[in-house]
Amino acid sequence: MTPAQLLVCTVVLVTGLGTALATGPLLRWLPEPADPDPPGYARLPTPRFVLGVGLTSGLAAAVAWTALPLPVQPLWTVLATGGVLLAAVDLATTWLPLRLVHITWAAMAVAALAGASLGGSWEQLGRSAVGAAVAGGLYLGVWTVSRGGFGFGDVRYAPLLGAAAAAVGWPLLLLALLAGTLVGGVVGVVRLVRRRGGSFAYAPSMLVGAYLAALSRWPG
Repeated sequence: MTPAQLLVCTVVLVTGLGTALATGPLLRWLPEPADPDPPGYARLPTPRFVLGVGLTSGLAAAVAWTALPLPVQPLWTVLATGGVLLAAVDLATTWLPLRLVHITWAAMAVAALAGASLGGSWEQLGRSAVGAAVAGGLYLGVWTVSRGGFGFGDVRYAPLLGAAAAAVGWPLLLLALLAGTLVGGVVGVVRLVRRRGGSFAYAPSMLVGAYLAALSRWPG
């Protein structure tokens, strides 16, 4: 195993394990949703849920570290940790906890600065900021036109994807947004075929779209 491969394996292990270990304490610390219908956050971190979050986080880190350059890794690490946990909560409850969203926003801002210091540039930092605004504005526009056709939490989630994807470049941001929309559309069609109406968690589709875009940069 080369030193580079050892580094990737170590990062993947630390990311997945760290996210899994933080899942329970974080979810128990969050204020419970006002609507009593979804399961409370404190009841989510079952062994199965924590394992799923940890494995997904590790897989996300593996994709990013294999396909994307070093200067963007801090941003994509935030996506592989806070972004994955948010998507998992959304999948389980159709809610995106506002406090956790704010923490992840703050972590993404710090990561954007760290990325610029790791060989990135002020241009990369600027792209991240603009990408976050573009993705958030796009989803805000769709939310407004659809009159709340999907949750406002997705509008808050979009800047995380926009910042990470735009750090790589504008084509990846566009591809991430398109792929997320496509994945969400497929999920919606499957639900219609299975006669499962109503709203559904959209953040996981957005996240999958970002990583499908990242895979397009896979070496070779």
